[in-house]
Amino acid sequence: MSAGGGSIASIGTLDAATRAKVQAGCNFVNAEVARLRKRITIIGVVCAVGGIALWVFMGQVPGMEGITFETDPRFPMALAFLVFTFFANQARKELATSYKGIVVKRIVASLGRGLTYSPTSTLTKQQFEAMDLFKESAQRWKSEDEVSGKKEAVAYSLHEVLAARGQRSRRRFMYGNSVSLLIMGLKAAGKNDEEIIFKGLIVKLDFNKTFGGHTVVVPNRESKILGGLFGEAETRKRKAIVRLENPDFENMFSVYSTDDQEARYLITPKLMELVMEAQALLGAELRICFSQNSLFVTVPQDRDRFEVSLLGAPVTPQTAIGDLLAVVDLAERLVETLDLETRIWTKV
Repeated sequence: MSAGGGSIASIGTLDAATRAKVQAGCNFVNAEVARLRKRITIIGVVCAVGGIALWVFMGQVPGMEGITFETDPRFPMALAFLVFTFFANQARKELATSYKGIVVKRIVASLGRGLTYSPTSTLTKQQFEAMDLFKESAQRWKSEDEVSGKKEAVAYSLHEVLAARGQRSRRRFMYGNSVSLLIMGLKAAGKNDEEIIFKGLIVKLDFNKTFGGHTVVVPNRESKILGGLFGEAETRKRKAIVRLENPDFENMFSVYSTDDQEARYLITPKLMELVMEAQALLGAELRICFSQNSLFVTVPQDRDRFEVSLLGAPVTPQTAIGDLLAVVDLAERLVETLDLETRIWTKV
């Protein structure tokens, strides 16, 4: 694991004892998945047989035309499917509870550094909007799964976030990934016009002083688009572009701030090197915000970090931890790089 310098940590840096603890958690959840999958399979067979039996019975009721297979099968099959869906949803919830309440909590604790886990998040939509890192405003907001730690006197936290706008497809009413996978072949009504603004982890560091300005670091390509054909967002217009002395960094990012002197003080050569290293390691487009008394870093991800599927592949230490350790290490390296624990950052 990283200390005051060196590269950002990865799962390969874990010692044997920690690996064993993580593997034990993976073994537990895989056993739970196997147990619940067996239960759902049995229920599925029972529902299918029950649906067929009801279909046959309806065909034999006096007054109905024809018998057995001449009867419309849609009602009994739909009823059987609804019963199956109910029990599949219950199994999914049971798996999520055991995975988050037992496995994730133990895996996070096993990583050391005093890390703790909560299935709920304290990050709010208002904080996300105030960052000014995205031009769109979120209509749908979901923040959960908070990992918290402390480096010296600086508290930091990681939050799993989904921010989107537009109308969701009615197809999403399905009970979880497991059931939706079973019925992907069915055509559901509704149109999905939802646009994902951000999905992934947001790192939050709590400073010991309040900043006088608001500084944001965004991808350079986006800055060129916004500043050209489409113009800047109103909030971005109130910030001035800040020129730095690292051409590689400026090729990747644009910096805006309401206080350019403070921005140059914050975004040091060491910080720029760390951000470029982290972006290359994580394979994700980072965005950074210094506002009030906090530093935020957004790390986009495709998958839900703290979820497991009944129909997914077995959970391994790599899938359970993934780049979580690297993001934690990024937070701690930011503390070290900015010297947040020194007196220069304390409130007067």
